[in-house]
Amino acid sequence: MTFANLKGPVILDIPADPPAMCIVRALVDTISARIGFEPAQADRLVLAVDEACTNVIRHAYKNKGDERIVVTFSIGAGSLVISVRDFGIGAAPETFRGRDLNDIRPGGLGTHFITSAVDRIEYDNPPGGGVLLKLTKFLPEEEKERN
Repeated sequence: MTFANLKGPVILDIPADPPAMCIVRALVDTISARIGFEPAQADRLVLAVDEACTNVIRHAYKNKGDERIVVTFSIGAGSLVISVRDFGIGAAPETFRGRDLNDIRPGGLGTHFITSAVDRIEYDNPPGGGVLLKLTKFLPEEEKERN
């Protein structure tokens, strides 16, 4: 059975703790490979989701590891949608900016990694607080048709 044949989404509920990120990275990599993304594309998706979760840990939860992150994977309409949901400090999406790429120093590049890996990004402030980030990547056959 391939991922595309599943009857519903895959939902991963993990602690907002850096050691748990290896689980997220492994699942993103496995699902991306099963769908048929090239290794380089899969690697970019892994990095994007890891960066999104790291941003949640740092900014929404202020490095408190006792909070939760829910990562949902679903396929539909020719795309993989990876949603990252936190229940922390809500933020206005227009404030999410990476630093200038000419400013060479560690950190602040997560938003650039995320935007370069996916085809669409949507932010929502759902009921109950926090932020819901939806990352959409067109499936390999869809991507070929669009180009």
